[in-house]
Amino acid sequence: MIFPDPPTGRLADIIDTAWRLVETHGWANVSTRMLANELNIKAPSLYKHVKTREDIAAHIATKAFIQLGQGLHEHCDSVEDLLSKYRLMARENPNIYRLLTSSEFPRDRLPEGLETWAGTPFYLVTGEDPIKAQALWAFAHGMAILEIDARFAGANNGSPADGVWEVGAQAFSVGESGVQEVKKR
Repeated sequence: MIFPDPPTGRLADIIDTAWRLVETHGWANVSTRMLANELNIKAPSLYKHVKTREDIAAHIATKAFIQLGQGLHEHCDSVEDLLSKYRLMARENPNIYRLLTSSEFPRDRLPEGLETWAGTPFYLVTGEDPIKAQALWAFAHGMAILEIDARFAGANNGSPADGVWEVGAQAFSVGESGVQEVKKR
């Protein structure tokens, strides 16, 4: 994957500040006015660097997908390792994760192929089976959202989520013949 050049100068400051605001307040609560105030500039000055709020989201998401993809590509030796890294990245940046996976996000503004590249480790770890890769990602995403939304009691202190992640990793673990078959009822 050929990554776009990272933003530099004032645009880099804008994106870094927007990232921090999203992490603190959530994307839905970050306005261009809030961002401009945080940067100690007037909103019209902000628009010299980004045209719309969606452009800001696209820059944040590009940075996040590169980080996510690099992390996952480094941890795709096993399903357990991949899920552990995915979980950690979602927990470390919950509001960025929500932005990446929300229906509001303008996917058409991402660099071509970036989202697919970031998700490729799911394909690789499932024996290159696209359906199993989607099932594994669906499990990981559902678990990540449930956990960052504190839907498990004691979500960060040895909660039932730990066991569910472990069972999921076992269920999707690749053996010599590929992903273990799920028992049919």
